[in-house]
Amino acid sequence: MIANRPKYLEENLKYYKEFPIGFNLDADYHKLPPLLNLDFHTLNGILPLTKSRFDFIGKNGNVEDQESTVIFTNPLPEEYEYYESIGATEFQAIQIVMNFHTLKEERDKALRGIPYSISLVPMEKNKKIDTWNINLLKQFDLEKLCQEGGYVYSDFNPFQGWYDGYVSHYNVFSSIPNKGYSDCIGFVWGMYFLSPVFDKKEVQIIENPTFSKQINAKYRRFKTDLYFKQFQDTRPRRIWGCDSPIELFVLQGLSLRELYPEIQMCFYKNREIFPNYYQMQENEIWVGQEQLITSADFYFPEKKLAIFCDGKEFHDEMKDKEISKKLNDIGVDVLRFSGKQINEDLTSVLDEIEKRAK
Repeated sequence: MIANRPKYLEENLKYYKEFPIGFNLDADYHKLPPLLNLDFHTLNGILPLTKSRFDFIGKNGNVEDQESTVIFTNPLPEEYEYYESIGATEFQAIQIVMNFHTLKEERDKALRGIPYSISLVPMEKNKKIDTWNINLLKQFDLEKLCQEGGYVYSDFNPFQGWYDGYVSHYNVFSSIPNKGYSDCIGFVWGMYFLSPVFDKKEVQIIENPTFSKQINAKYRRFKTDLYFKQFQDTRPRRIWGCDSPIELFVLQGLSLRELYPEIQMCFYKNREIFPNYYQMQENEIWVGQEQLITSADFYFPEKKLAIFCDGKEFHDEMKDKEISKKLNDIGVDVLRFSGKQINEDLTSVLDEIEKRAK
């Protein structure tokens, strides 16, 4: 459970102890970075897609009057044959789990959640990773299975390395009073099956045509490990989102004022701004990237305003001043708040952000 919640949130934010009867749960995808949103909708079926897999099944369709290889969520018989030929017969089942910082009741009887964290969680059996045999996969409609979702993890705190609680279907879970907070419920939003054998150099990752080749190459290498590296235990693997509870508190407070910043954005000296996946900036692929200035916790693009939530143990005051100056030099304004300010006087923090962001 996340501790030390500001009084302002306890008094004003609706944490669902009981979910409204007859409401369908939905996610507000528009609040996700477009690049992540695209990834999110391609994580299904058996992955990763590789050049060898394409080559093995050959040409099987036409796109704009040209022969093309088409990959469906439900594998073709030739694809299963391909996996058997390379000795890939046991697949890890990976669930995509979202945490919502706010839940809003809509007129269409939908409970719409706004994500603040997305994690990958391997399915488990007896506290060990549960793998699916290829013969078992052949018996399922993977398109339906991978997109079904509907399950929840209770006591799923994304800031911890492990999760507590239990797994249940949403229809059952929603009928049981929730003892905790709704932002610590992990909602399963899909799944995919991870092949144990593939060549990392052949992995096919959709590129963003507006990014340079260098930036696309960095994303490709990072996401290949993030999405497709085999799990060694049942520990969740975070993809994207807030790095700490104080960031979550600010985000929840801003949502009460109808302010929705972009989360975790990287800034460059050439004024380019890109979404930052979880710990992407800290990853070795960014080392030596002289153009990179920093990653901000929140960003309001229309106002060119970057927000930093500075937990004392993670921040160097002199270094923070240097970063703020570099951001100012490329036309980005900066607001910084300490963890103490956020925990003890969140209202004043929100007032200052609202004054600058609206």
